[in-house]
Amino acid sequence: MKKALVVFLFAAASPAVLAWGPLGHRLVAETAALLVEDDLPATWGPLLARHRFELGVYSFLPDASFRHNDGAGGKVEGPTHYLNLDAPAGGTAHEGTADRRVTQFLELAREQLKDVRAPKGDYLRGATAQGDARRVYLGLYDLGVMAHYSGDASMPYHATADFNGYARGEGGIHFYFESDCVNALEPGLATDVLAAARKNKTRWLRAWKADPQHPAELVTAVLFDSLSSVSAVSQLDRLHAVTKLQSPGSTRNAQRKPAAEGCQAMRPLLVARLARGAVLTAALWETVLPQDVDFSAATALQFSDMELGASYVPPN
Repeated sequence: MKKALVVFLFAAASPAVLAWGPLGHRLVAETAALLVEDDLPATWGPLLARHRFELGVYSFLPDASFRHNDGAGGKVEGPTHYLNLDAPAGGTAHEGTADRRVTQFLELAREQLKDVRAPKGDYLRGATAQGDARRVYLGLYDLGVMAHYSGDASMPYHATADFNGYARGEGGIHFYFESDCVNALEPGLATDVLAAARKNKTRWLRAWKADPQHPAELVTAVLFDSLSSVSAVSQLDRLHAVTKLQSPGSTRNAQRKPAAEGCQAMRPLLVARLARGAVLTAALWETVLPQDVDFSAATALQFSDMELGASYVPPN
């Protein structure tokens, strides 16, 4: 648990590496776990819900750890967090691979969980667990890490080449919206994100017109949804947060009100984006959770440790 605290303290001191930020990614992963509990109350749902804190920690490792351990100063890991759908054809900005990164970790989770049949145990260490319990422990790690990239897909500025609003003179909007606003509005945000996800899950999945069994297509559909909301974030930012714009194309940040004041008008949109990330994440998780698993001897299974020593997984 000390390692987990180190991860979050390091992340808090390094805003430049944030995606949704630690709180945003926690909200996506924890909400997704509760959505799975709604869908699979007799099998995997309660187990994921009990481990939603762990899933939330794992979901922030790509920012807090992977970016610093890829051996290339973040240049290998970085592009796996976005997919710039509006970049000019043939441009280097097309290098974003968030859709494939989600698929990669989803397949790693599938491999860990596919042979689970009857896990046993209550309060135990995953690091020394055997058999099905060990498989579940490692599978939760991969599901949690995957949640980072699926969460990124719901963030508007992970779908556009103008990733931080510089082209509009709105430099800094990326981190203001995804991190400063979340920090200012939570606690209280999580409750609304869960309610929005539950209310809109079926409608959103239908609107995305992609089968969760084809994860890259579904992630791309959510990224297009995110891209369509960039103009709404920009408008709210200009009306309620920005006090001084910069010249279009400047790499200087616009001046903004403190987040507690400037973010209030963005709250409904922020809730909607985080909820979409949770719905996407839960739908993908459910595709790799094997059916016909006997949980009768694992109704109280709870891992007392976390898988934080795993080495960096390069993009496939």
